[in-house]
Amino acid sequence: MSFQTLYRGMPAYLALTVALVSSAVVALTLAALGATMLGFTLGKLHSPGDLGDGILVILTALNIAFPTFVGAFSAMVRWHHRTSPLTPTFAFALGVVLIRSLGSFSLTFAPLMLGTGTIVWIICCWLLRKKEVPEAPYRHT
Repeated sequence: MSFQTLYRGMPAYLALTVALVSSAVVALTLAALGATMLGFTLGKLHSPGDLGDGILVILTALNIAFPTFVGAFSAMVRWHHRTSPLTPTFAFALGVVLIRSLGSFSLTFAPLMLGTGTIVWIICCWLLRKKEVPEAPYRHT
């Protein structure tokens, strides 16, 4: 039995929980890898420990984690069942709440923290839009 058949056979509430947890794990893993690589690169370029380097690493981690979470959650839910643009909107809102809870959310850094996530959110909403199915013409027999 493959993971895909097991995942598609799950009830919706369990599949949403699995999608939420797995997309959060993937997002945090990629953010940690990206921040580590950037910190290593900045350490090779000049002496580490600047405040600007720390802010850049944090913003890079958020700009990797946030769009990855929105995209992965939308893809996982879509993989289970047909969904609407409300799914990436929920993931976007949840990400905004989590970033806001960090306490470092200010209007100065908001575009930098939410910019890439907003782009991925718009793309996911566009991809999951409902397509109108034209009705068959009425035939009188």
